[in-house]
Amino acid sequence: MNVEALEARIKALEKRLEVVEDIEAIKKLQKAYGYYVEHMMYQEIIDCFSDSPEVCLNWLEGQYRGKEGVRKYFEFMKSAPPDFMHQVMQIAGIVDVNPDGKTARGRWYAFGGIFIPGEGDVRRSFVSGIYENGYVKEDGIWKILSIKWVIPYAVRIAEEWAMPEDVNRPYLAGQFRGPTPDIAIDKDDLRYVSGYIFPFHYTHPVTGRPTSEGERNVTIDWEKHKQDWRS
Repeated sequence: MNVEALEARIKALEKRLEVVEDIEAIKKLQKAYGYYVEHMMYQEIIDCFSDSPEVCLNWLEGQYRGKEGVRKYFEFMKSAPPDFMHQVMQIAGIVDVNPDGKTARGRWYAFGGIFIPGEGDVRRSFVSGIYENGYVKEDGIWKILSIKWVIPYAVRIAEEWAMPEDVNRPYLAGQFRGPTPDIAIDKDDLRYVSGYIFPFHYTHPVTGRPTSEGERNVTIDWEKHKQDWRS
């Protein structure tokens, strides 16, 4: 293989590596978005999106345009109560980077449980959704440009499902019948409380800043939950 052919081969491999790295960055961005939506972490969600006027949320009820449209939509969910849950897992992702290396498309299943408390009522369901998304690379960082969303089916749940307080009540009451833990349960651990956001080990994939779960977690009314467990 002569020098020219070797150089061409190296450039081709470098290009393939760049595409692989782009795909992995987009997958991380999309999955991070899903974690932020679970607890409606407002600022983290907004930061996932491009500043381009082409940004579009194409929801079932209509479209929200530009980053201000994204803000308007998620502002509506910003004050969700602690026992709100909107877990839509970002799975089976297929990402294609366009030849320009600056834009990409992705398709994802978003399946999970939704628990929305209201005045005297709670809406519970499992939802299967599909995303067709657009992405754009700005200053070397991938961001969401568009989301188009469809729900093939949903399952309404008539009975209550167990929240963290219910799931963990036997452990807190000393009713666990398995092997004795090496370190006893910490009854002040917020993992046992509705609204707790399990800390992220990574910074925001767009801004590089730490996320706000710590600020949210300290607002949980821990004493109220202790009273609930005693009852």
